[in-house]
Amino acid sequence: MRGGGRIQAGERDTVELRIPAHPENLALARLALAGVGTLAGAGEDVIADLKVAVTEACTNAIQHAYPEGAGRIVIRYRVGSEALEVEVEDDGAGFDPSDPGADASENVDGQGMGLMIIRELTDEARFESDDSGSRIAFARSC
Repeated sequence: MRGGGRIQAGERDTVELRIPAHPENLALARLALAGVGTLAGAGEDVIADLKVAVTEACTNAIQHAYPEGAGRIVIRYRVGSEALEVEVEDDGAGFDPSDPGADASENVDGQGMGLMIIRELTDEARFESDDSGSRIAFARSC
């Protein structure tokens, strides 16, 4: 990811999507990613993996940032010369990304594995969170 910096709306080769934090809007996040990925020339396997990653990141915001259901998610897609980058941002309740329980990869009922899945499906992933919200950023080579 370009020097670890945030993706800014209005940057060249960037698409920003703002959606209400509702499960029925996950399809919009995946469709936008598929469109951007196709235009970037990403392979079907890359697009499929990133669709799973963006779904996990958005689901994390829906379930944890906004447990009462009122909020929005901002998703930014950026086409780099060698990678497709994605950021998912919310302004809800934060979490501690360094807490081993945040990953919950040992959880047998399938809950709490989103961060681990994102790490596994991408070439690079960063997790930031505090009282003002969370940002999950990841990239995959095209």
